[in-house]
Amino acid sequence: MSVSIYLNNQQVQIVVGTRGRKGVYQDSYILDAPEGSIINGIVTDTSSFIEFLKETWSRYRLSKTDVHLVVGGNKIHGRNLEVPVLSPAKTKEYLSRELSDMEKDGEEYVVCYNSLSGKAGKKLRNFYVEMAEKELIKDYVDIFKDAGITLKSLVSAEGSILSLLDKTVNGYFKTFILQIMNGNLVTNILWVDGSFNYYNTVRCFNDVGTGAYYDDCARSLSNLNQFIQAHKIEQKIEKILIAGSDKLDVLYYGDLVSAYGIDATVAIVNQGLGPNADKNHRAQQVIYGLCGLYTDGSKESNFLANIGKKEKKSGINADLKRSILAVAATLGIMFIIFLAAFGLRMTRQIKYNRLVEYNEDPMIVSQALMFDASSARRDTLASRANSIENVLNTIYTYPILTKKVEKILFDTAKGYADIEIGSFDAENGLVNVTASSKDVELINQYIYRLQDQEIFNSVKYTGYNYNQDGTWSINVTCTFAESVGREGVNNEE
Repeated sequence: MSVSIYLNNQQVQIVVGTRGRKGVYQDSYILDAPEGSIINGIVTDTSSFIEFLKETWSRYRLSKTDVHLVVGGNKIHGRNLEVPVLSPAKTKEYLSRELSDMEKDGEEYVVCYNSLSGKAGKKLRNFYVEMAEKELIKDYVDIFKDAGITLKSLVSAEGSILSLLDKTVNGYFKTFILQIMNGNLVTNILWVDGSFNYYNTVRCFNDVGTGAYYDDCARSLSNLNQFIQAHKIEQKIEKILIAGSDKLDVLYYGDLVSAYGIDATVAIVNQGLGPNADKNHRAQQVIYGLCGLYTDGSKESNFLANIGKKEKKSGINADLKRSILAVAATLGIMFIIFLAAFGLRMTRQIKYNRLVEYNEDPMIVSQALMFDASSARRDTLASRANSIENVLNTIYTYPILTKKVEKILFDTAKGYADIEIGSFDAENGLVNVTASSKDVELINQYIYRLQDQEIFNSVKYTGYNYNQDGTWSINVTCTFAESVGREGVNNEE
């Protein structure tokens, strides 16, 4: 039997079953690792965690060779990308380039990716591509090896859950939300028209299983609702599916969810998990661990398959023979060319000697030195003049927060929200504004009014905060266009 193990924080999920395109759940265990030995998916106390693995594998008599690791936390970075239809090699090269902005100097990285369903009619392919430091992957392999366990695959929790949903739930619903209750972490995932759109994890601060905890889970969907409104997604949510819950009154929870702005039926996920209802209920409680049993058969979705590929040795002798023949033919041609060149060189030697005498003439050398000195001085002066001009041009592109610009900010908010202008960063053209209103919808309209202003290149905002005085507030960051406020600056600064 295959074994899948999920690591994030203290709780470890172990799932036993058959691995494949339709992974079969057999049994599962949720265990507490030694305190402080795992933080955000990183093993921080190697010795105690290795002992934990040895004891667990011995107690439950688990396979030591068919083992698949699912890693949570924030050390593996991912991104959803649309890619033209290319060959596998060019696809991997394209995806690697798209993640180059995440790389740090001096670090080696491993890239893997999962193929996801895309929008119908587009000549593009959807991939969720991820990148991890090579040393991080090797550390996991070494830790399990020291415990006597051989890893066959290593995937991230984020990439594997998206692949699982794409191949299971996406066949039943096209626009849905999956909410995973994983201890004090709650993850919300949005699918729209058969395509992945949104992934976010938040932390809950109330005790797991309490009414306050479920209220925190329902409240976390308000961020997703803001995303839906901001991106003007009009498709109706067909279902809100819940995973990771032991016992949940879906009618009670549906009322909580509806109170936070999402009107859809709530159900415990079981789509694609098999015909056994009892096993399905236990499987959804360890859905991250379950991900390790599912595979699309693609080696590109496994970090271990990409960490140390060996070069193929087949055909080396034939290639060597062809290379020797090519070198021999080249040497023969070069010998003939050498004889012809030698004769030509002898005829040009006299001309060369005359040129050497000219170049070494003291008068010529003196004139050349004077010319070089004049050229160097001219280039220095030209460089300084260009530098001064570039500095001035750059300064003129910086926006200024003048009274006229401030008036636009306040006029835009009039009747919609009360605003307070915070910091202003002229170099980056950023101004921070805090907006508050008793009606949260008015703040939404205020954001749209800001986005319509031509003086801004972009308007970004964080989530809403509900204040003790009964108002809603939001932090907004506006990026000015170049030179905003420069016209008439002497009169309005």
